[in-house]
Amino acid sequence: MHFHHPDADPLAACAALRTSRARLCARVAALQAQPDDAFVQDFPAVVAAVEADFRREEALLERLGDAALHPRRADYAVVLCALHRTLPQIEGGDVGLGRQVADALEAVLSLPWDAGTEVAAATRQALPPDTRPQRVPAHLH
Repeated sequence: MHFHHPDADPLAACAALRTSRARLCARVAALQAQPDDAFVQDFPAVVAAVEADFRREEALLERLGDAALHPRRADYAVVLCALHRTLPQIEGGDVGLGRQVADALEAVLSLPWDAGTEVAAATRQALPPDTRPQRVPAHLH
């Protein structure tokens, strides 16, 4: 099911999503720098920020008609499930678990969100040939 809107700009969308992810990563990094008491207190707000960011990403990608939206939603569901399953323990003072979850969250959020999506392909095609990201052939990995 595609809801592509002709006025949707893949270049602007990719830039907005990367900026949003960078802000979210910075927020997780700031959380990790907090002392234990502040960490426990601030963790639920970070979870809420992740939820809001994922909703914005989904809405934008749906508007763009991205074919990878459904698998992305499944990935988001896994991340959110892990956050919600551990949230009560972290709120209860399990700072060690919280810091492990924050480390994992930062690692996941740092992954290129656009790998393999139609939006990313459209973005690469819109760039001048000499500025497009180059793929390394598999035999050179």
